[in-house]
Amino acid sequence: MKKFFTLLSLLFLLNSCSLASIGGLSDDYNKLTDEQKSMVVSFEPDQPTDKNKIYVINAVELRTELKKYPKALVYTFANGCSSEFCKPLYVYENWAKKNDYKLFLVMTSYFNLDYTLAESFQSQLYVMDSNYFGKQLARKYVGYFQNELKGLKYNAKEDWNGGLFFFKNGEFVNNLNELPKN
Repeated sequence: MKKFFTLLSLLFLLNSCSLASIGGLSDDYNKLTDEQKSMVVSFEPDQPTDKNKIYVINAVELRTELKKYPKALVYTFANGCSSEFCKPLYVYENWAKKNDYKLFLVMTSYFNLDYTLAESFQSQLYVMDSNYFGKQLARKYVGYFQNELKGLKYNAKEDWNGGLFFFKNGEFVNNLNELPKN
């Protein structure tokens, strides 16, 4: 236990001295460059989107948007994810196009945004609204967002089945770790 507190104290000291930066605990908006911050805008329903912008959206707004499409896929992801379940964004685009799904790419935070911006993709980028629930810890607001996306009460017991959420006519069907094999 003493080693844990020593390590935690060291990390706090390094982070406060800007010698090391720990990201991904919050939405990390404050770590964006001014240029990146200028890309971030609030989502406005029924307004055209701009591929050069990142739209801050909550699950209620997204569910309303999903009702406009017979089939939709929402991929919630962490920028720079290296898990076997995280594929390049074009993989999700290709699958969605092949299967007639409208794709929504929703980042969990701004951490490692450069990784995502460096990828080759055509779809609009969204980011979860971390302020919507009044929770700054990503661990909390991401779960709340995903619960509401599934049509559950935001603080329902989390039942994580993956970051791919499938909808038909705006109704949640299921969520998975991997794209279905065709």
